[in-house]
Amino acid sequence: MSKKQFLKRYSLIINKLRKKASSFEEIQKYLAEQSINDEENYEISIRTFQREIKEIASTHGIEITYNRSQGVYEIVYDGNEDRNERLMESFEIIDALKISTNLSNHLILEKRKPLGTNNMNYLIHAIKNRNEIRFSYLKYWTDELVDTQRKVQPLVLKEARYRWYLVAKDLKDNRIKTFGLDRITLLEITNSKFELPENYNTEEAFLRSFGVINEDNKEPQKIVLSFSFEQGKYIKSLPLHHSQKELTNDENEYRIELFLQPTYDFVMELLSIGVEVKVIDNNSITKSSGKYNQIKAIVWASLDFHFR
Repeated sequence: MSKKQFLKRYSLIINKLRKKASSFEEIQKYLAEQSINDEENYEISIRTFQREIKEIASTHGIEITYNRSQGVYEIVYDGNEDRNERLMESFEIIDALKISTNLSNHLILEKRKPLGTNNMNYLIHAIKNRNEIRFSYLKYWTDELVDTQRKVQPLVLKEARYRWYLVAKDLKDNRIKTFGLDRITLLEITNSKFELPENYNTEEAFLRSFGVINEDNKEPQKIVLSFSFEQGKYIKSLPLHHSQKELTNDENEYRIELFLQPTYDFVMELLSIGVEVKVIDNNSITKSSGKYNQIKAIVWASLDFHFR
């Protein structure tokens, strides 16, 4: 059996047990049905199944045990559930791309610039081994697009709004910044080692950020937003922020409370929703100074028009 079939079978077993604890006979039947659908062979013996649930624990951090009293297998520990969901999602996409022999007739892919994930493995290596790196970086916040040379100490990779970013200490001014992976080229891992910054925790640093903009001088605030009934369905299914709390959910509105820094990227996200969202309290989002002042002036003029 190919590695692809093994991974697909792991995915099927995990998905089956996430939905419902099942007997081995139920799992066998499910794998047989999926074998017919995919024109593959995922069927398995009890001995192989028991070996593979150990592999699943090792590779995915998901512990599956047998409940003797009920005669079913169940997931008792799901490690990093968010990470595992993304792994499964990525595998399903790859599998769908392989199955569709003529993509133009089966899948419509968005035409977009690559996300720069070709450098991801090298960056993870540098982060784990604490190697300083050099690269060429394309700056957007200038009158002209300019490539600048950077030497940084890589700290962590962060995803925000479907893009990937490198969080690193820029050795030019010793400030911690974010760099979009899609704008990094000519990456070089150096032999220079570094120590992690004292008292800096990347998760805590971005805990109250909407995306990748983190303004140290801006305090997080409580923000109450009201959405139309229709838009509220999208906001509920895909929350704006992990701090999102539901206040009202009826046929008139969907109202939420957030606790975050009202940064530029957050304001732009609200503008993209348009008249379907209203800021309940104008003081909830403050107008602060910073490098985006000129753009913010235009943004706030729009906010005054859309929001009460």
